[in-house]
Amino acid sequence: MEKARKFKQLNESGKPLPEEKCKHGFPAGLTPREVEVLALIATGMTNAEIADSLFISPHTVKNHVTNIYKKLQVEDRTQIALWAIAYGLAGETPSD
Repeated sequence: MEKARKFKQLNESGKPLPEEKCKHGFPAGLTPREVEVLALIATGMTNAEIADSLFISPHTVKNHVTNIYKKLQVEDRTQIALWAIAYGLAGETPSD
């Protein structure tokens, strides 16, 4: 069985936050659900497809995507996908 990944969350100056300040262990303060959405974006899924896959509304997906944009400080889905690849989160689906 593979070990769970540990990520260092960075503060605004780029220095790692103390472990107790990292809520979920994911980079950039992402929640587990945001990581799921991020991984599905990286596979090229649309918001509607993500909503169907995760059994949530398209509006909820849109909220997650907006939060991901803010947390990662990116401007489009391509940048989200590249970020996911860089952090080894691309291709991880909820069933993985």
